[in-house]
Amino acid sequence: MDKQLLVIAMGKLNHREKEIVELRFGLNGFQEKTQKEVADMLGISQSYISRLEKRIIKRLKKEINKML
Repeated sequence: MDKQLLVIAMGKLNHREKEIVELRFGLNGFQEKTQKEVADMLGISQSYISRLEKRIIKRLKKEINKML
């Protein structure tokens, strides 16, 4: 996957979604964190982070496919 496509797709996420992706996958200078660590940082449950993460990844894939 082209990094530029990911950057553009990330720009379509809201602040919270972008923060979750950056923390989970160690993007933009963040250190990679587990779902539990991200959940604790944001004050929500790990299961909710898991659901959000799946939804965000699905959305990123959809945005990238639109650009191809």
